[in-house]
Amino acid sequence: MNTNSAGRLLDMPSMVTALNESARPPVNRALDTGIAALTIAILLVSLGGVVQMNLEQAAVLVLLIAVFSFMYFFGAMNMRELNPMGRFLWLAGLSGVWVVTMMFAPIAVYWVFTLFFLYMRAFSNWVGVIGVIVMLAMSIGFQVPRGLTFGGVMGPAVSALVVVLITYAFNVIARVSAEREELIEELVTTQEALALKEREAGIVQERQRLAHEIHDTVAQSMSSIQMLLHAAERDLEKTSLTDEELAAPLRRIEVARRSASDNLAETRAMIAALTPAPLSETSLPEALDRIASSFGYAGDVAFEITTDGEPRRLPMRIEAGLLRIAQGAMSNVVKHAGASKARVTLTFAPDEIRLDVVDNGNGFDVGAAPQRPSGLGHIGIDAMRTRAEELGGELIVESAPGGPTAVSVAIPDSGTINRKIEEDS
Repeated sequence: MNTNSAGRLLDMPSMVTALNESARPPVNRALDTGIAALTIAILLVSLGGVVQMNLEQAAVLVLLIAVFSFMYFFGAMNMRELNPMGRFLWLAGLSGVWVVTMMFAPIAVYWVFTLFFLYMRAFSNWVGVIGVIVMLAMSIGFQVPRGLTFGGVMGPAVSALVVVLITYAFNVIARVSAEREELIEELVTTQEALALKEREAGIVQERQRLAHEIHDTVAQSMSSIQMLLHAAERDLEKTSLTDEELAAPLRRIEVARRSASDNLAETRAMIAALTPAPLSETSLPEALDRIASSFGYAGDVAFEITTDGEPRRLPMRIEAGLLRIAQGAMSNVVKHAGASKARVTLTFAPDEIRLDVVDNGNGFDVGAAPQRPSGLGHIGIDAMRTRAEELGGELIVESAPGGPTAVSVAIPDSGTINRKIEEDS
């Protein structure tokens, strides 16, 4: 029976492999507290053996118990600071005191239960299991001169197996708890990162909204004021007033024009500060080229940027919208298309602006894309379509499994009148 139990221990590689194999013993205060309570109880019971001894033997037993107690508690408190060799020497010393004590008091054989736990705590791997087996063999071998009994063999054997299983269970619980804490920390970190991204996205969206509002209201009003002042100046010059009579009103008009011009310049500076970074210092085609270079480098995709028609200034709202749509389309190419090449074409038509992004990737079922759960790819299409509709345009996606894929958006150039006003000013 004992042989089978020992053999079963040695035939459990998955269990032993699962034991903590770190250089330091795992922290498990509940198990350490239990071992300490068990040790105190066993040592108190061992003290009862002094009643059957003479004074000299009783003194030796008390001394050995004191030495064992000191060595145990000293090592237990400093176990995690000791290196493997230090823990081995500590346990070897405890084992030696135990063997000597058994010569004076056979009841000390029960100390082996504490040693079982200590070996598994100090070396919760194959070293600990071997230490348990050696202690088990010594406890059984000590009983040979007095005659082996079934209980004398099964008691330590079953205890050894229980200790290994308990240590394994506690280590698994500790590992699962640590993994759970790590997972919780990762979730908290992810939530914080998502919240930060949402705040940043909200800030960017609000900046764009403010830029649009300022451009469509204050800037246009300043341009209109300048144009009206030009018209008023021309009307005054057509009157029959003398130069002296015209001097004062023309001077006031000039001051008003200069003030409106300065305010318009400041307004445009505010708009530029609120404009998406790629558009702050470059034109739309140049901004597209910069973004394509970044995406191409990150995703190993060769982006080609072409421009058809005569490039012209567009309302900031349209340029920002086309830039975001292009970013979304190029992001899909890099993340989902599996493409090696892609072409981005910006077409300046007389009454509209078109943006086309075509790749040689794997393609997808356009009809099935809206039914996909969030997170399965191509979810940016809805955002691009919404942005195009906000600009008064339409986004069209053409693709099929096997590719290619084409994303096209056409935006009416509603800024023609505004552009003329700004140029006249």
